Amino acid sequence: MKHTGIPVLIPLLATGLMLAVLVGHWKESEGASLEQASTPNLDRLLTTNACVGCDLRGVDLSGRNLLGADLQRADLSGADLRGAFLTGANLQGARLVESDLRGAVVAGVVMNGADLRGSNLTGTNGNRTSFTQANLTAVDFSGALLEHADMEGADLRRTNFKDADLYEARFLFAVMGDTNFVGANLHEADFSDVEVSEMQTDASTTCPDLKPGPCAFQ
Repeated sequence: MKHTGIPVLIPLLATGLMLAVLVGHWKESEGASLEQASTPNLDRLLTTNACVGCDLRGVDLSGRNLLGADLQRADLSGADLRGAFLTGANLQGARLVESDLRGAVVAGVVMNGADLRGSNLTGTNGNRTSFTQANLTAVDFSGALLEHADMEGADLRRTNFKDADLYEARFLFAVMGDTNFVGANLHEADFSDVEVSEMQTDASTTCPDLKPGPCAFQ
């Protein structure tokens, strides 16, 4: 007697469907739990302008006025901060992995030791912002204003500074690795004790000596 295999396939398909449903429910539950955990902290931040060490993962703060906010050690990973006004805020030791800060104003913000891996800061105003010892791996700063920014000791591997304004920025002891400065303004920027061979510059780059690139560092 020949077997078609159909009776065997039916329970297998049913099991697979059940697993898919369970996984879907688990993901929905996880997302809901994260939202529930973040909501009280979000309310606290918006009420007091401070939330030190808070879980704010994935929150929507786009366009918000957070002038001088105290967010030390807060977790803002995946948060939407597009167009937010954060001038003078304290984000020391904060976690902003893969956060969206496009067009945000972060001028004068303290981000020392912060983790911004993979975040988008395209077109951000970060003049005089302190990023010392920050993890800026794979951050997109293209077109950003970063005059007088301090990136001493920061991890800048695969960081994109294309067309950014880095006038008098400080890169002392920063870690470079496939770091893109094409089209950037590096006039008077300080690259002391930096492995400049890991930096990408071209004719569109304005070098520290005000000459066009590729830059010849000494």
